[in-house]
Amino acid sequence: MKLYIKEKRFSLRDQLLVQDEQKEVLYTVKSERIAIGNKVHIYNQSKEKVLSIEEKKIGFSPKYMIYQQDEKVGAVKKETNLIASDYVIEKIDWKIKGNVEKEDYEIKKGFSKIASFKKKRFSYGDSYVLDIEEKKDAQMVLAIIIAVWCLQLDEKNDG
Repeated sequence: MKLYIKEKRFSLRDQLLVQDEQKEVLYTVKSERIAIGNKVHIYNQSKEKVLSIEEKKIGFSPKYMIYQQDEKVGAVKKETNLIASDYVIEKIDWKIKGNVEKEDYEIKKGFSKIASFKKKRFSYGDSYVLDIEEKKDAQMVLAIIIAVWCLQLDEKNDG
């Protein structure tokens, strides 16, 4: 299953559209304007909230919790070591492999690929391709991608 993420042009800054291969909008991602910490929500075609991503400050580094109907189903944080930075996915047994900063990476469980994420070249505006192996993982993968973007934005704003 391929999903295409396109930053919506000429609208509120923090809104993304997620489309399938037929250009049908499957999900809309919106940030909460008035919130303590960053809060982002993913809505399905019926405009129902399916997942929320919320920032939690722990020490000096933020962590983004992923909630489904008020139940924590995962979390993403960035850990820096002497060699490089790693993005850690908690609560589910998935790992991020590849170059997150260049927006070219995979989400894996063991040696099995769950999804790949790449910036789409030669497109108008920022567009991304999310290739998911199994449709049942689409919402969680999308939430992880959004959490990684939030962590990168935090780092950019702090630096």
